[in-house]
Amino acid sequence: MDVMHGSETMEATMTAAKERTVLVDCAGARMGGARRLLLELDGYLADNHRPDVRIIGRDQPVNPTWLIQRERPWKHSRVVSLNNVGFVVTPARRWLLLHQPQHFLDPEEIRNLGNRIDREIPWQAKVVRQAARRSDVIVVPTTGMAQRVAMAAPDLSSRISVRPNPLSMEPEPVSDRKPGVFLCPVLFARWKRMGDILRVIDDAVEIVRRKHGTPVEVLVTATPQEAHTEGVGDARHLRFIGRITHADVTRHRRTSWATIYPTRIESFGYPLAEARLAAQPVVAHDTPHNREVAGGALVPFTRENPEEVADAIRRALETQVPQEHDNPFDRDRYFNWMLGEAEVTP
Repeated sequence: MDVMHGSETMEATMTAAKERTVLVDCAGARMGGARRLLLELDGYLADNHRPDVRIIGRDQPVNPTWLIQRERPWKHSRVVSLNNVGFVVTPARRWLLLHQPQHFLDPEEIRNLGNRIDREIPWQAKVVRQAARRSDVIVVPTTGMAQRVAMAAPDLSSRISVRPNPLSMEPEPVSDRKPGVFLCPVLFARWKRMGDILRVIDDAVEIVRRKHGTPVEVLVTATPQEAHTEGVGDARHLRFIGRITHADVTRHRRTSWATIYPTRIESFGYPLAEARLAAQPVVAHDTPHNREVAGGALVPFTRENPEEVADAIRRALETQVPQEHDNPFDRDRYFNWMLGEAEVTP
């Protein structure tokens, strides 16, 4: 009887522990902003005692098999999906982070992009939206992303919470920056039409060099093969340094005078936030989204033509960005909120 009682007690203890567990799915976080977010989560867990948090899906692609496999029959305190597809049946309070704008394009964007939209996106969008309807809290990183989701699926509006992605950075010495060097940290994708805007940037740099006699070079985080495929392999002032690690991107940013981040459609854009915290100018489109994330670091251009971009590059060369007094992307505040405060045990 004592053995049975001990077994029942152990089982009850294990069940209670599971019910206090926060389960976080990070599948799909292999590059770009998703990878950057996971690095921030890893840093948070390394610095904070959170035995209640369990990470699953590391190095795992997001596919139908995984989405079925990750569901749990037992109750958790909370389940959090960081990869756009919410949990559906796991008994817990379900949190979802949405950060893929392709799943929430408006009709005009769909027309403009045409066949550049990935073929998988239409059915993925249906899955993402249906799963989101099973979520209790939907987290988006910017006001613009919130508007996208609300327009595409108005019934989700009441569950949306806007929280900028977390970012922790050490202060960087401005003295290490090389005048005339711009970093363009982008990931190539067909729907982003990077070749078109990079051609404009290359022509803009030529204008700056010719009119102002200022040598400018742009380092692009793409391979020469990607540049050739997008039609900019012959660019005069762009140097393609390959798809590099986050550590290498950081090293290049620290020695660059400014950042150029010319993407048109984003849910957040870590390079904008990094430039803001580094007090580094960032040349980008003049949009509410970019102003929200980049703050006073933004050096905007309105129209995507060489003359306007050249003027923004020239202004960036003369801009001194003030240091932020408080971090608007505070890591611990973000994850304490998303994961819930850690329970204090006696």
